[in-house]
Amino acid sequence: VTGSAGQLMTIATGSFTVTRGPSPSYTVVSAGSTGVTLGVLNLRATNEELSLQKIRFQLTSSASSTSADFVGNQVTLWDGATQIGTAVFAGSGTVATSTLTSTLVLPKDADKLITIKADVSAQGVSQPGTRGALIKVDYDGGCVSCTTALGSSSGVVNSSTATDTAFDGVKVFKSYPTFAKLSVPSTVLVTGTTMDLYRFSVKAASAGSGIGIYKFTVNIATSSTPGGTSSTTVTNLKVLAYTDSSFSSPASGFSPAGQLNDTTAGLLSSGNTDILMTASTQGVDYLQVPYGLTYYFRVVGDITMTGAVTGATVVTNLQGDANYPAFASGTTFQLAQAASTTVFTNGDGDDFIWSPNSTTTSVVTADDWTNGYFVAGLPADNLDAQALSK
Repeated sequence: VTGSAGQLMTIATGSFTVTRGPSPSYTVVSAGSTGVTLGVLNLRATNEELSLQKIRFQLTSSASSTSADFVGNQVTLWDGATQIGTAVFAGSGTVATSTLTSTLVLPKDADKLITIKADVSAQGVSQPGTRGALIKVDYDGGCVSCTTALGSSSGVVNSSTATDTAFDGVKVFKSYPTFAKLSVPSTVLVTGTTMDLYRFSVKAASAGSGIGIYKFTVNIATSSTPGGTSSTTVTNLKVLAYTDSSFSSPASGFSPAGQLNDTTAGLLSSGNTDILMTASTQGVDYLQVPYGLTYYFRVVGDITMTGAVTGATVVTNLQGDANYPAFASGTTFQLAQAASTTVFTNGDGDDFIWSPNSTTTSVVTADDWTNGYFVAGLPADNLDAQALSK
């Protein structure tokens, strides 16, 4: 009996990819924070179910941080609420391969998410953390054979993804500020009076030694008719700081009480003009906000309206920073250099200047100042505007 050939069978080889999953945007956290999410990986197996063996990681931001910025030089891997492994960066190394403490199954033709977390090192005197460290840990697509899974049919399978992930990163300071816009007592312009044009608060994170504030930037736009028959002017502009939400207890150390800028500072309205508020003009180099506390601020100015005032407006906002500060060659975070050189050289990066008090309470000669890039509550363009009208 002559046999006939059976049906031809093709064995599909298993494979899997590693890509960026639903990960957090760039954010600022306090040094010493635990369980900080650095990114989420999306693993997807094709053709068969696989069991993950290992993943290769790289410290993408090695120019501004080291593995000493994580406690134990390690990151941890999580499947939901369950820790499934670690990856340790040895010594000064910038790559690490994970060790899994439990089996992780990659279902066939389905997504599996792995969260990368780290406990962030403390910063300060004799502490391992880097001041202002930018922590970015990514899947290393440059070594696909360093990330593997095991299939019942395929055996050991290398990752099919040769491209690194690109997580946004976490910026770490000993402490950091959080902004919030507050309502003003009245939005109706009254000529010949001093009015609250804007109100906001700044909270220092409940960590470290609080924050130092050196500079705010206030933006004001006023209305006038095209023919020049009416105008609205704001003069004698001031920023006043308080330690209570009722604006009754001025911040100490300034004269007049709580006033951050010089008494003669003013604005003759001419379109959009940035007004720089610096505490240094009052004989005090900075405003100190203790850790965990919130300070409250009023932007006030004298209002003058002429001609047909109906429809007159004053629009005020607080400016943020669109870029991390760019420093001139040879300069640092020391504000004391500002008298002779421009320390913050990027025009989009000098609107809010503050210190996390990494090693000491803020002084202008400390190498410890930065700007408002991605500070919580302070957008890159500006905090929400406040309009006053007639």
